[in-house]
Amino acid sequence: MKKKFEKIFILNSNEVISVKEAELVSKLKEMDIEELEHHAQTIMKDMGTDEYSSIMSNIMKSLKEEQREGYSQFESVQKQLEEELPNKAYMSDIYARLAAIVMTIISKKFKALL
Repeated sequence: MKKKFEKIFILNSNEVISVKEAELVSKLKEMDIEELEHHAQTIMKDMGTDEYSSIMSNIMKSLKEEQREGYSQFESVQKQLEEELPNKAYMSDIYARLAAIVMTIISKKFKALL
């Protein structure tokens, strides 16, 4: 009988939200795309949506077209998440953490294409 082993993540989604920012950045770099997407989907679900694919598509289109005037790409992603997620965050930095995850996913997917 084969046993199916669950993938062990570097952090769980609660840790992603609560870990210190400096540690989060280094941990995000260690994570594979599967884990990053799991955390992004979990946080988005907590924020009231199951539309991960749609939101990611919108973010990639907006980054491709034009960033918001006066904002960096990171800030543009953060603002777009604030607009697209139906439930407003109870923590002020949740959008920044989610934007960091999203930007890391996009970066790793782009690198995989090269």
